[in-house]
Amino acid sequence: MLLMPLQSGSAEAQQAGVVSTEISPRLQELFRQAKCGSTHQLNSRYQAADVLQRCLEQAVIITDPLKQLIGELQAELTTLTHKIQRLEQRSDALADLHFSPTTHLQGVSTFIIGGNAFDGAAGDHLNSVRSRYGAMEFAYDQKLTLRTSFTGKDLLNIRLRAGNLDTANDSFGGGGPSKLSELEVAFQQSSTPDLIGVNRAWYQFPISRDWTLTLGSRVNQSVMLAMRPSVYPEDTVLDLLTQSGAPGAYSSNLGAVGGLMWERGPVNLSANYIAGRGHEGTDGSGLIGDEAGSSSTLQIGYTDNNWGLAAALVAIENGFGIIDYASPFTLRSYAKPGMTTSTALSGYWQPSEDGWIPSFSIGWGWNSTRYRKGVDQRGLVAISQSWMVAVQWKDLFDAGAAMGAAIGQPIFATALIGGESPDDAGYVMEWWTMVPVTDSITVTPAVFYLSRPLGADTPDDQQLHQLGGLGPLWQSHGNDIAVTWRSHGGHMAISRSAARLGRPTVYMRLESPCQPSRMKVTSMLTMSPSFRGFSLGMPWHTTWLIEVQLDRV
Repeated sequence: MLLMPLQSGSAEAQQAGVVSTEISPRLQELFRQAKCGSTHQLNSRYQAADVLQRCLEQAVIITDPLKQLIGELQAELTTLTHKIQRLEQRSDALADLHFSPTTHLQGVSTFIIGGNAFDGAAGDHLNSVRSRYGAMEFAYDQKLTLRTSFTGKDLLNIRLRAGNLDTANDSFGGGGPSKLSELEVAFQQSSTPDLIGVNRAWYQFPISRDWTLTLGSRVNQSVMLAMRPSVYPEDTVLDLLTQSGAPGAYSSNLGAVGGLMWERGPVNLSANYIAGRGHEGTDGSGLIGDEAGSSSTLQIGYTDNNWGLAAALVAIENGFGIIDYASPFTLRSYAKPGMTTSTALSGYWQPSEDGWIPSFSIGWGWNSTRYRKGVDQRGLVAISQSWMVAVQWKDLFDAGAAMGAAIGQPIFATALIGGESPDDAGYVMEWWTMVPVTDSITVTPAVFYLSRPLGADTPDDQQLHQLGGLGPLWQSHGNDIAVTWRSHGGHMAISRSAARLGRPTVYMRLESPCQPSRMKVTSMLTMSPSFRGFSLGMPWHTTWLIEVQLDRV
């Protein structure tokens, strides 16, 4: 424990009932014999007690001179220790009382300029695909996320989203010729373009020291995992390559209910349940019906400073499009009523410092499918697999710059019921580089390649290859706007911060009842570790910095 020195004759010393005097020559000699440093610059016995406390923290053996010093300054040591304990208690109490519910609004705008080229053996099929999906396009995606904390430890997340990538016909929207070229960074909220809707709605809070509970009506699996077993970015190019090599286990199911997360040291455990039709009250749907469109996940993970490893077991209800990224042949089997059990083993390694050494992410998925009674199972997929390997460089040429590449196979059939294994495999690859233009704007040229997007559906002697390019992908991160509410007086503190990860707030503004204020400071600023950018004459008071982390949960 570090003891803060008190000035001789201070109010604190007077309240303690001990009057500090000048340091005597005997006390100076004891300090010299104990080798605890010089006391010539000290002007009170309380300061001498502070020096002694620091010396004791570093001492291996308590020598006789140290014992004599402890006896000489026992009263001052005891007084300061009690005062520090009282200050710590008051600090903890103030921390509980002074937290202000805060809402952060963050906007991300993404503009897509790109197109697809198709190649393979000549034929009517190739010409048809080219004419339908081969045009250049310019599309957008807009996300608005509201994050609110009521206690400083919980999080209410509401995300609004809109876009104009046609999910039925656009290759970038997953509309063809397969779903494998669907982008992660751009999206269309519904079947109608330019329609804003609620994309996420969930609430997360701790129920004990090690356990965290998440509940929501529009919640996905990723926010309910104690760890993500990959450091490959979730917002790069193809959505397929963000699912840790196992699109079956780490699916895109979105619905109601929630999950539990447990963390203790490097070990973590996650369990969650999602009902895609949990918001419906029709017969067979709901939260636990036979037609709920559910997925149940159990994951155990281990994280160290530079690496992490996780194993997951997921039960998925077939027939509801929960698994997206598989060959068209395999997706038709997943559309039949039944249950798919997905197993995943994924991990990562990253260097201690960003630079020329990249991070590595690897994952593998294995899926077993059983069908309900009454389903004609002949020729349906029984076993399927997938895998992925990815690398990423951070801060390669400049702060914020990054580059990455990934290769893998989406889910493909390896065994059929009552039939031979088909030739269903195909490869997917991507490369991208992200260049920061400003603190809030990035440009990301990217290219991807699908060696065999149709898998077993590829016509005989008519191979089909798909090459896609995004040049550039332009993304604008709007500044965070934080509104902090306080119950007394209705005062509101508003701050704006750059949306780049790991950067402190560089501009802020505090509103007060009058400018300049002639009243006692009642407005409270609770947002920033930076003292730059304050307007002169504005009253401000810096308190707890925990709220800075809320927009990065």
